[in-house]
Amino acid sequence: MNALPAPARHRSPALGRTAIGIVLGLVAGWLLLVTVPHALDVERAFTAAGDCPVAEVSTECRHTVAATVTSTAADHQHRSTYYWLGLGHAQDGPVALPGRLKASPHTRGPGRAVAAVPRRIKMDGRTPVFALVRPGAALQLTYWRGEIRYVEYRSLRQYTTADPRGGYRLPLAAALFLLSVGVACLRGAYCSARRATGVPGAAGPIEVSGSAGSAGSAGSAGAGSQEPWRITLPLASVLLISCFAFGTPWVTGGVPTAVLLTTVGAVPVLAGSAWVTHRRRRRTTDTIKVAPLAPFVEECFPGTIRGEVPYSQEGFGYLVAAPGLLASTPDPFGRLARCPVPRTLTVVRVRPPYWTDPGPRPAPGSQVVECRDGPTPVYVVTEHCYSAWVLGALRRPADSQFRAGGTARRS
Repeated sequence: MNALPAPARHRSPALGRTAIGIVLGLVAGWLLLVTVPHALDVERAFTAAGDCPVAEVSTECRHTVAATVTSTAADHQHRSTYYWLGLGHAQDGPVALPGRLKASPHTRGPGRAVAAVPRRIKMDGRTPVFALVRPGAALQLTYWRGEIRYVEYRSLRQYTTADPRGGYRLPLAAALFLLSVGVACLRGAYCSARRATGVPGAAGPIEVSGSAGSAGSAGSAGAGSQEPWRITLPLASVLLISCFAFGTPWVTGGVPTAVLLTTVGAVPVLAGSAWVTHRRRRRTTDTIKVAPLAPFVEECFPGTIRGEVPYSQEGFGYLVAAPGLLASTPDPFGRLARCPVPRTLTVVRVRPPYWTDPGPRPAPGSQVVECRDGPTPVYVVTEHCYSAWVLGALRRPADSQFRAGGTARRS
């Protein structure tokens, strides 16, 4: 089995997270610096626009025409409902709508101008106008920059989906969401880079004397980095912050308020994450104390070796243990195709299986003898009753001499 060199293997996640974080940051920057300001300018222009003079119609002012309702329709698609108003002919004043009004092309008649309004317009919600009008009702349609922005019926006003007010909210929400995820990716890349530079120092030989729980602190620290909470806790924090950031523009009245609320909301999440991390690091380790026991003769029992090492072979579901010998084999009797582990393999500890471990999920009651072959993590998975034999086989006492050519006894 070919494996990447350890430095390259540990650098790959950091480079990937860095690239993702930079891309997300660039997209968020474009939304914040280009899209959101443009939407705010359009909203301010619409708010400041007045009614068009009688003798002059412009796309920069609000122009109102009368139209007749021909139909109302509620279009149900999946879990959303879209409300459409069907419109008939529109009666305008003596001045024709300018040709730039893309949503209201016109034709001139003798003494009047008739605006051919769109056949249907999509309303923003059901109330108040859509729920009241019926076919034949007279409406007032207000155009601005070539699109119908709102309709009026009697004294009620309802905006269409072309309403420019609040158009900045969606790009701002997307920008804050992407920015939160991007910062988390860059933070993860920084942590991965630090772990990569610290791997050689954390992978020194670990002596197992008396029990696997007596492994040195360096090995425990390296093993602890694989605990599931170290993945789930950051992911949960990022999910909470990014979802909260996405929602802030919809409950605030401006960009500064949304950014401030996002920052304030992130503080308790980060504080809670730091507190949980501190408690987890101080809590009792999940290391299982097992006394090494070297079998007097070769024993063959179920177990696998996992990791990016040459002696981790697919389909080798049995282990052969003896003083100074640990080998994997596909043979239930341990006679054929043995693949012994090298003397460079050192034990870190015995622990329960993690869902982050490589390979398929072990059977209930299994234990993992966590080891290192230089900087490479190796996992010996077997039933709890055989963990002591694995530790005994890997202890390799200096005075132990054993021939590996005998016949193994199947357990």
